[in-house]
Amino acid sequence: MRRYMVVCCLLLCLQSIAQKKHRYPPVITNGWYISFNPNSILELEEGGVGFGAGYRFNKKFEVWTEINYLYKGFLKNNDDFGNLSGFRSISSFKYFYKNKHGYFVGIDIRLKHYSFSAKDNFESLQLADTIVDYSYKASHTLLGAGIIWGKHLKLTANGKFEMEGNVGIGVKQRFIRRENIPAGYSKINYRRPDGPPLPDTDIEESMPYFPAVIRFIYHL
Repeated sequence: MRRYMVVCCLLLCLQSIAQKKHRYPPVITNGWYISFNPNSILELEEGGVGFGAGYRFNKKFEVWTEINYLYKGFLKNNDDFGNLSGFRSISSFKYFYKNKHGYFVGIDIRLKHYSFSAKDNFESLQLADTIVDYSYKASHTLLGAGIIWGKHLKLTANGKFEMEGNVGIGVKQRFIRRENIPAGYSKINYRRPDGPPLPDTDIEESMPYFPAVIRFIYHL
């Protein structure tokens, strides 16, 4: 949420700059470009490194996609999320309603998949048995879609180098696959009140997400 507020404040500042510099010509209105998201490297839960590419069809429409390799972030406990790796794909379709200043709205579609290994204590109430430091594997897949609002800001006079900021809101669904869990056992101190025990604290459910990002763009 803090990142969401930072990006919102930045976009408001960019809007003020654009109004003061209305004499500037429009951003580049067609062709290919590549992008880089510096925030993803330092994300706290699952860090990511990768690049994006997009194509501007005309003054109004643009399509873009980005693929990142995921690794364990700073907040992930190494005992709970060992050997974490995966990928994230984000795509968007943008409509520039104010091309002179680079403002757009769009549709955000994303897919994330990561797997990890962990050790924990499990118990079986039926057998009255406890397994200590038991190793297991899990993989999570998240599929989401939402709407975004943002702006392109020229960083050079010819418009080849730009910065984009966008914020939005959407819904994502989590799917979980677990391996090597003994039948009838569950993680100690965590049981769902409305369903069967689960070996970790994530559950398969729909939840909101709030995309907020700043990325750099170079037009080819």
